[in-house]
Amino acid sequence: MGAVNDRGRVPFALVGVLLLLTSTTLAATTVVQPSDGTPAIEDAMDGAAAAALTELRGAADTAATNAAIDPVTEPADTPAGRALNGSKPFRDALRLRLYLRAADRLDGVEATRGAVTVSASLPAVEPTTKGYRAAIERVDIGRAGEDEAAMAVEIDGVNFAATRDGRALRSVERSPTFVVSNPALLLHDRTERFETRANAPVLQRGLGRRVTARLYPIAWVRGYAQYGGAPISTVLGTRHVELATNDALLAEQRATFGEADPNGHRGVAAAGRRIATTDALVGVGGDKEWTDTVLKGADALGPAPPPEQPVGTWREEPDTPVVTADIDTSADRAFADTIGVTGPDRLEERIDRVHTVEARIATTTAFRDRSRRGDRSPGYGWTLTSVDTDESVDADRAGSGGPSATGWTTVDTGRYDVTVTRTTIRDWEKDNETESTTSVTERSYRVRIAAQARTVPMKGVPDGRVDGHLSRAADRAGRRAIRDVGGFEDAAKAAATGESVRATATATAGWSIDRSTVEADIGTVRDRVSDVSLTLPAPSVGTGRADPAERLRDEFDGMRGELLIEADRSAHERTIQAGRLTYMGALDSELDRRVSASDGTNAGIEDALGEYLGTDRLDGALAAHRGASRPDAEPIADPAGNLSLAVETAPSYLTTSGVTRDRIDARGGGSVYPLSTKTVSVFSSPHSQVASGIFDRIPFLSTGRVSLSTAARTLDAMRPGMSKYDELETEVEDATDHVRGELVADLVDSGVPEHEAEAALRVHAPAAEEALMLTNGTTIERAAASIDGPPTRERIELRLETTLDSTLEDDAARPPEPTTTAAQRGAKNEYGEELEDVLADGIESGAERARVRLLGDRLGAVPAGLPILPVPGYWFATANVWYVSLSGQYERFAVRTNRGDGAATMAYLRDGRTAWVTHDGDIERLGTAERVTVRTRTAVVVVVPPGPRGVGDTDGKPIKRSPGWGS
Repeated sequence: MGAVNDRGRVPFALVGVLLLLTSTTLAATTVVQPSDGTPAIEDAMDGAAAAALTELRGAADTAATNAAIDPVTEPADTPAGRALNGSKPFRDALRLRLYLRAADRLDGVEATRGAVTVSASLPAVEPTTKGYRAAIERVDIGRAGEDEAAMAVEIDGVNFAATRDGRALRSVERSPTFVVSNPALLLHDRTERFETRANAPVLQRGLGRRVTARLYPIAWVRGYAQYGGAPISTVLGTRHVELATNDALLAEQRATFGEADPNGHRGVAAAGRRIATTDALVGVGGDKEWTDTVLKGADALGPAPPPEQPVGTWREEPDTPVVTADIDTSADRAFADTIGVTGPDRLEERIDRVHTVEARIATTTAFRDRSRRGDRSPGYGWTLTSVDTDESVDADRAGSGGPSATGWTTVDTGRYDVTVTRTTIRDWEKDNETESTTSVTERSYRVRIAAQARTVPMKGVPDGRVDGHLSRAADRAGRRAIRDVGGFEDAAKAAATGESVRATATATAGWSIDRSTVEADIGTVRDRVSDVSLTLPAPSVGTGRADPAERLRDEFDGMRGELLIEADRSAHERTIQAGRLTYMGALDSELDRRVSASDGTNAGIEDALGEYLGTDRLDGALAAHRGASRPDAEPIADPAGNLSLAVETAPSYLTTSGVTRDRIDARGGGSVYPLSTKTVSVFSSPHSQVASGIFDRIPFLSTGRVSLSTAARTLDAMRPGMSKYDELETEVEDATDHVRGELVADLVDSGVPEHEAEAALRVHAPAAEEALMLTNGTTIERAAASIDGPPTRERIELRLETTLDSTLEDDAARPPEPTTTAAQRGAKNEYGEELEDVLADGIESGAERARVRLLGDRLGAVPAGLPILPVPGYWFATANVWYVSLSGQYERFAVRTNRGDGAATMAYLRDGRTAWVTHDGDIERLGTAERVTVRTRTAVVVVVPPGPRGVGDTDGKPIKRSPGWGS
């Protein structure tokens, strides 16, 4: 029995008052024979009712106590069992037990007053399902009291029959109601609540969320240790799940009962300490020695658990891990694209455009006068036989002055008076006579012409002035436009006759600003955007629920206005603005590329995780990652101050290894596996089938190949002579040669002699090391420092880095996936066998030290995890997800309490035993007290910074099952 304390108390509200206030209630009265009106009958009735109520209380209390010690949670296939409602078997079984016991105890209850005797009874029960169901229906029970710790009872159909000298006088039926201080219903409801929460999915409050919250720090601590170089091959093992599950179950016990099994506390402490020391880097399974550790080792910790719990047990939550993403490399790539390192010189094109003027011809035509002379017809009766028309146009310059237009500057004008003369000759015929008539029509127009010029429009750049630095270019453009229309006079004639007068021409002025000044200004913008970064919850990134690339693009969009200047119309400031816009456009393209790749990765992650855990459950797991905390016990008031609960379980610590039932004092024989677990490392290899499926979604990544850094890291983790070592070494060397050759060619294009470029990029090191130095930028830094111009060191580095990024995407720079995968698999298997030989049972105190001596950091260095956007320049994290499934049961689960009325302790027990009921001397099976089960599924996410090592299980066993899984 646990100590009485405020947190463990169950209220028992004013039981004494309830006992005084309860009374019998007259439900119906049937008069068998007219009353003789004597007071003796009423007195006898009252006496019998009082005696019956006492017996009924005793029957209810005994039935509730028996129902708690032998509860029914699964009805039997018997007449009595089939009478129970399957949705509430415990309550129906208690109602049946109570009725049968009440009927038995009322037998012989009577009261005599003078010659009048009153006896109490309940209707007999037929031993059939229908008969038992009728008995159940006559009893109502429910929790009572301020905190519902007592049991309220109403029994329908209690008959009181009055007789005198064997002659019936009166018969009445009553439905007594009363309250007994028995907490059986409370104990059952609390246990059911515990079991419900112990089987709750991660979407709901309960075991799933608590296990996730406890696995979370374990996986992150071990994952980051692996990333940092610790020889960890199993990030999340069976024992870690076991420890987290048991600690979570203790938390559920406290939340439900106000107290937890103290032996469970000590078992968790013992397991946690052992994992934190000798098993820190293993955690791979359960065995007899491990069982002894957690079931026996707890005794050395004393009667109370230690105040400091190990990682993964009740604790203060660590800061939420985050992934930091920045624009950094994209800013450099955009700069290289802008200044022409990787292709056309966009900056030169934009500066030219800023200094380019375009000109056009504009005209306006005004009608002035019209005149006509001559005859149209010689007279009546003449027939028109032909018409001949001739038109002439004369233009006289009348001065200068042409039309103007907003946004255009007039560079030359002319005003012309234009006369259009139309002469028409008509031939007529009449009676073999012919005649001709002539008519002349003259129209006069005033035509105004202008050559207009403006700077070529550029989005985001204000229109420039065409005077000053651009005036000569404007004049040239204007003259070209005038020439294209044949001069002002011809243009005036054409306008007067209704022809379209259109002509445009351009001319480019010399630059008003040095290119180096523009590049330097763009450099300041690059520096500003390079520093743009943001943080996102790492689990959300690792599961594709957050998109750093899209968020970075949004961040850049938000600061766009800050990066531009308030440029005036001068060529100098317009050039600065155009340069910045050109750079920002290139950066937009880079960020869009990242977003596209990110979308493909996230879709692939969702597909991969969907094989193990639904989207809603994954979201629930992430919520548990964010909201993990030690739960406060549910407040339980106890006005009487004398009721408390204690939990006793067997085993008190659910082990994943087998344990004999006699070892834990459980019913039955043989051995059981109290807890079974399965853990799946979803991304066990960066070039697994899952990762390849994700790469398929990224258009610029080739399928069937792996990155050079991954292949090199795999090679570096192997020993010569291992399977596929020589083949992988050749593939890495070939890919390295291709990358180096592209870099040499780029240096030669920039003016560096070929022999000097070859020497600068050559590294004398083993194949794996040379490839890693090349891919991580070390070789480029050394080469840039060793070359003496003409390009500056910064420009050489930028050029080489850009070329490296693009070259690493070539098929020739990506070794074939089958070779790398086979090599990695062989290394894992060989190291795994050596590891098993060294570790023996995996728990000896010197095992880890021996492991490190034998294997060093090789096994932990085999790459694992899913690179989030594994593209050079974009890679900002590597993620892995562990899918965890667990199930188990307590062989015995008991909740004990002292009685509010001062009686002996009572218990509620679930241990799989059969519950029986006695009726008329016959014993019948009523049902079973099922054992309390636990079951849930969740996911744990670990995200580490970018790097070839990654994070994940590298022991060649991505799926780990405990010994009892599937049994």
